[in-house]
Amino acid sequence: MQPNLTVKKKRSMPAGVAEKGADALKLWRKAKEDAKKKGPAALAAWNEEQEIKKAQTRLSPQRAIRNFCNACVGDKRDDITNCTAKKCPLFIYRPYQKGE
Repeated sequence: MQPNLTVKKKRSMPAGVAEKGADALKLWRKAKEDAKKKGPAALAAWNEEQEIKKAQTRLSPQRAIRNFCNACVGDKRDDITNCTAKKCPLFIYRPYQKGE
């Protein structure tokens, strides 16, 4: 009796995906090296920019709308609930609605 051997299949990528990823990584590394060459202040600014980009990619649409509304009315929940800017494209999506 033979033992039960399972073989994991490699996942195949669509054509060009690996190349695009490699190219993007090269560009990222080149940008970091350029920032290092410019000095510690430029590297710190580059690192801060990368952190902002990471944070932005983790933002859900609902969170983005909430942040927009908070910035618009000055971080007051009641003002968002009672918003009167009906021409705003996000008006129907605003948070804290009373079941209108």
